[in-house]
Amino acid sequence: MDLTFYVQSGAPDRVDKTGFLTEVATISGVNLKESTELFNPVFILRTNANVYQSNYLYCSFTGRYYFIERFDALPGERIAVRCRVDVLHTFRNEIKASKAWVNRSAGTADTSDDFDMLHNDYPFRADYTLKGCDLENSHTPFTNQTLTHPIVMVIK
Repeated sequence: MDLTFYVQSGAPDRVDKTGFLTEVATISGVNLKESTELFNPVFILRTNANVYQSNYLYCSFTGRYYFIERFDALPGERIAVRCRVDVLHTFRNEIKASKAWVNRSAGTADTSDDFDMLHNDYPFRADYTLKGCDLENSHTPFTNQTLTHPIVMVIK
């Protein structure tokens, strides 16, 4: 397996960190000598000065990206690289291709073309074929009257 080490400069909760990765080293031919967790693996390697500069890595065996939690010095000029899986970047394509119901947003300012937050207080799906309906009269289209009941967005 190969381990590719990066300096990752994006926010940890960013889904796609592709533009925030700078490769610093690749170590090829890494073999697992002991079992390790897939979500919090520990890779034991020979000491490598380039690896110490990194805070992120990709493992070709698991196909996952990992935050480097810490480096531990081991006897015999070895290091233990303790990691934690970055599920957001690992599954970024699946996340970006998914459709979801949105309960609320951190803000309502719509400044990009791919973000559509209509209202922060009502759940909706970002789809232009939606029409609001009163829950008590779910077949009656929502109008600009005062709301006394929660609304739901339904697909037309």
